[in-house]
Amino acid sequence: MTGWHNPHGHREQERHVLEYPITQWAAVCVVAGAVVGLLLNIPMVTQDRGYLPAYVAGAGLTRADPAAVSRPLAVAVHHGTALIAALLYGAVVAGLSFVLPAALSLNGVPLIPHLVGVSGVSAFIYYFFARIAMPRFGGSVRNDADEIIRQWALTAFIFGTALALFIPVLVAWM
Repeated sequence: MTGWHNPHGHREQERHVLEYPITQWAAVCVVAGAVVGLLLNIPMVTQDRGYLPAYVAGAGLTRADPAAVSRPLAVAVHHGTALIAALLYGAVVAGLSFVLPAALSLNGVPLIPHLVGVSGVSAFIYYFFARIAMPRFGGSVRNDADEIIRQWALTAFIFGTALALFIPVLVAWM
């Protein structure tokens, strides 16, 4: 933190950190990941192949074909991924909040780190699935990869948007 003088000559501190203890911030991110993961069930089940990414990810964990992955495993992978992605977002925001000034914040969440975190994590989960998981573990659904990846892009966008909107509301409640 660096100090500066305001117009009245008093020394003040620039804020460069979250306004929440890291444990509370992590709890906010876990709750947000759980809630957003549940909300993502809606677009995933309404798209023709919307839930297939969870089966492909399950195939990556079990080394089985996506068709052999059980529904409970696919659901667990989907919700686990939402939790991990939300924690990754939280780590990005916490890290960036140490180096970027928090001139603007949303209920104590620094705006620039928040937007970078949401955008970065959304892009990461899309890229990881499209470029790594699907090509390696797509198995029997590889022929539909383009459509599955397009639907995953929508899901990743919805994840980021929901997280961006929900985190500032959630911190006000916790």
